[in-house]
Amino acid sequence: MSSSGLVAVLEKASAMGASCIQIFSSPPQSFAGPKFTDSDCEAFKTKATDLGISPIFIHACYLINLASEKETLRELSIKSLVEDLRFGDKIGAKGVIVHTGSHKGKGFAAALPVVVDSINSIFRQTHGKTKLLLEVASGGKGKVGSTGEELSQMCEVVGSPQIGVCLDTAHLFAGGYTFDTYEKMESLNKMIQTTVGWESIECMHVNDSKVAAGSFRDRHENLGAGFVGTPALKLLLNSPHFDKLPLILETPGFDDKGPDKKNLDILKSLVK
Repeated sequence: MSSSGLVAVLEKASAMGASCIQIFSSPPQSFAGPKFTDSDCEAFKTKATDLGISPIFIHACYLINLASEKETLRELSIKSLVEDLRFGDKIGAKGVIVHTGSHKGKGFAAALPVVVDSINSIFRQTHGKTKLLLEVASGGKGKVGSTGEELSQMCEVVGSPQIGVCLDTAHLFAGGYTFDTYEKMESLNKMIQTTVGWESIECMHVNDSKVAAGSFRDRHENLGAGFVGTPALKLLLNSPHFDKLPLILETPGFDDKGPDKKNLDILKSLVK
């Protein structure tokens, strides 16, 4: 993304009616890292303030695996997140959202010290205000952080105010957490409170799902066009604690070009 493109993202979001935003600092399928100058970052901050867009989040690259036994991959993952956190501080981002990675079948207990060591290494190199936000995973294929308990353990062992959590409706659903009744909502709410705690949750991705509950597959769908459905999303978004979170769309778009005004309008219609 060019420097002009960085500001253009804000203008596009504002034209759609968005009040918060998530961006990539570089192509998400590479470890290229952000290439913006300090003046680029200042221009972005100024434009965000002018347009009233806040908070701002950065999504880390998709190649990251903080649990990897491959030293080269783990080092690249750490370096990428250090760069994104430093970039986040320059643009005033609230957090960098990351998929923690996969333990490739060795089990969470074996992966935990590797993940903690990776995160501690990141925090030794960053000392700003931008947080590292572990995103709840959809389960399956050894994905780390697919349950509240796993997210809680990672946050507790790291023990830093710089760490937090990002929820995702499609990932929760695919991981077997459903929320289409008040009873299920109460159960989900209790799970979060007794594991990571609501004070750790910084934002939520709102997506429908192309796959059924408990499928353990990460497949996003436009709002109302998937297995979650708008009634369940409405119940979730208006329940205590969830109704206070910044909401971010990651839908494919009704024109297959990414989050669009139609999805955003649906989202707004679901929130009281």
